[in-house]
Amino acid sequence: MKTILLATAVLAMSAGVAAAGSIRVYNNDSKTHTIELKCSGSSKTVEIRGSTTATYTFHSTSKSCDIVGGTVTFPTKTLEDGQSWKFKDGKAIKN
Repeated sequence: MKTILLATAVLAMSAGVAAAGSIRVYNNDSKTHTIELKCSGSSKTVEIRGSTTATYTFHSTSKSCDIVGGTVTFPTKTLEDGQSWKFKDGKAIKN
């Protein structure tokens, strides 16, 4: 009985750890942009090629990451799962 309870507890805890979020980006600029993120203490740099549309996934223990730098100006400090952005003239506009 203790083994079953312990296994259930481990599975419940690991389900909260293995989270990921994704954003959709429409890059209308012809140049490649980067976004520097801090996700649950880990750093990640996302590269968005010019004139492309793609979905980018970030792995985190939460469904959001803080924007700490990059070549695009965002109107927010945090990217959240499910957001859609359009890049134009080096600025991000939420879709």
